[in-house]
Amino acid sequence: MSATKDLWRLRAAAGFVTLLLVSTSVRADWTPDAGDPRQVSAAAEVARIRAEIPRAERFFEQAYGYAVLPSVTRIGVGFGGAYGRGVVVEGDQAVGTTSFWQFTSGIQAGGKYFSMIVFFKDKAALEYFKTNRLQFKGQAGVSVATWGVAGTPAYNSGVAIITRNRFGLMAEFTISGAQFRYQPPTDE
Repeated sequence: MSATKDLWRLRAAAGFVTLLLVSTSVRADWTPDAGDPRQVSAAAEVARIRAEIPRAERFFEQAYGYAVLPSVTRIGVGFGGAYGRGVVVEGDQAVGTTSFWQFTSGIQAGGKYFSMIVFFKDKAALEYFKTNRLQFKGQAGVSVATWGVAGTPAYNSGVAIITRNRFGLMAEFTISGAQFRYQPPTDE
């Protein structure tokens, strides 16, 4: 009977260790490459979002990976657009870069400068992002100076987004199309 209990305990311990090794999430701290200004900027923005937006912490704890775009510029008067670039992180590794393009049409006026983090709930959501097919449509909002935080309240199709206004003045009710592009790291 004692050998059976010991075998059961050994299996339970092995299962627990395996679970820890298999379940990778963003809880592992990502350390940016100090020689890459985009990674340094992205890491600084992650720290700001964690400090300023308490609800973001649960996404960091649950996510398999994320894309951080530390600076996105958006301008619109009737028609508008936005562009930003960033880093894609999986676990504790930067696994590529990303860019974000957006075209808007509707009732809008102003400009703003913001940051954005796109969280991926699981490996499947991150892999889908890497196919360059992730798109979003439609939005409404108001932002003044540094006031204004937006984002999804929960994961939608494995993806959640949090934005942080950095500066600007904009009001909008628009139809938009947004596209992310993923670029794997290049070997130098």
